Amino acid sequence: MSVAARLFDGKTAKAQPVLLTLAEDRLYVTAEDGAPVGDWALAELRDENRPPREDELRLSLDHEEGRIVVTDIAFVEQLRHLCPALQKRRSAPKGWWRPYAFWGGGAVLSVVLIFTVVLPLLAGQVARLLPMETREQIGSQATDFIVQSIARRGGTTPEAVTCTNPEAEAVLEKLVSLLQLEGDADETVRNITVVKTKQANAFALPGGQLIIFSGLLDLADHPNGFTGVLAHEIAHVAHNHPTRLFVTNAGVATVFSVLLGDVTGGTFLATLGQMTLGSGYSRDFEREADQSAIERMQAAGLDVSPMADLMQKLGEQPGSESFLSFLDSHPGFEERVATLTAAGDNGSNALSETEWAVLQGFCK
Repeated sequence: MSVAARLFDGKTAKAQPVLLTLAEDRLYVTAEDGAPVGDWALAELRDENRPPREDELRLSLDHEEGRIVVTDIAFVEQLRHLCPALQKRRSAPKGWWRPYAFWGGGAVLSVVLIFTVVLPLLAGQVARLLPMETREQIGSQATDFIVQSIARRGGTTPEAVTCTNPEAEAVLEKLVSLLQLEGDADETVRNITVVKTKQANAFALPGGQLIIFSGLLDLADHPNGFTGVLAHEIAHVAHNHPTRLFVTNAGVATVFSVLLGDVTGGTFLATLGQMTLGSGYSRDFEREADQSAIERMQAAGLDVSPMADLMQKLGEQPGSESFLSFLDSHPGFEERVATLTAAGDNGSNALSETEWAVLQGFCK
């Protein structure tokens, strides 16, 4: 007696109708035209249905032979009694893990390459696609985010921590002009916000936005130390590092939404938070900014050595890594101090004593 069933050979999605016949310890499989398809040992048959079904068996002989679906209830019951290993799990074939390891390893390697090679290479190109108006919007929103964060920490308002001092602003503008180079025409400082806080810090944001924490002015004991940090952040702006960092952190979806004019969405704001509170520039970016700062100071005839002294003091300040800043861990702290020290101590002071006193009193 033969029973109709369906064979899935594993090569095509379409089921092939077959006939099943029991004989002693074997299950013979034939096509509808009587052509033999195979004979399977009952002791080796497994039911692949998980969990098992009362009205169906999905028979397999091994991992490669395909599957036979049996729905004849009487035949199903008969096979349950004749096949001793029907519900046992078959051991995995030798080397089953190799393709998973190959493709999984390839996927991991691809992700690593994307984040360490592809994105950094593309970030500069994509950053240039962002119009200056859009970069300024990004920088402005990032500035608001930071000012509001500082205000919340101090239990006050953004207006109360944003310093306004026309006389000190004029001194600051003088320093910025002194440190600009001819090649900065396309990427220049457009706005500086000084925030009243004990933290000693300064950092650049997209669109030529700079933020200075008043604690940096309090910590600096020489105008050239502060001027060197300012030169470092101006260099970040000139090389478009803040926008490139934003593009790297944002991901494709956010960048496209920004290109289309959406600079207010939740993903965008989350990227700003990540950028300003936890992300640092790459080792190459920091080296480039350090070297450019030295060139700017020397081009203006200024002594670079107080910049190294201020960095030493910054390194002793707790919590200086809380925001994206001049004092970044890439490259190593000692390497950066050595680079600045090697620049020598020739040159003049950036400001007079009177101008320096005015600048230090920016928030007082």
